[in-house]
Amino acid sequence: MAGCGGDDEPARTTRELPDLALPTITQTAPRVTDTTAAPTTTTVDPATETLPEEGPSTTPQQPEDSPENDAPPPGDSPAERFEEYCNENPGACG
Repeated sequence: MAGCGGDDEPARTTRELPDLALPTITQTAPRVTDTTAAPTTTTVDPATETLPEEGPSTTPQQPEDSPENDAPPPGDSPAERFEEYCNENPGACG
């Protein structure tokens, strides 16, 4: 029968254990240097500073394009070319 101790070899009662210690590694932290530059300040001479104009805008406002108000798109724009295509091909546009 196997496992009943009937063989001729002497029994081993001690076993050598492996070394389970973790190796110690000493690393020095990288040297930290100040790489940030001092903040720059810009001073503006009030005599040469340009301010936005006050009052109403001099550019005319385009009316908002809606189904009730069909505002024309800017000339030679993709929107204008699309509208021209739709006018020439009414079945192609919904």
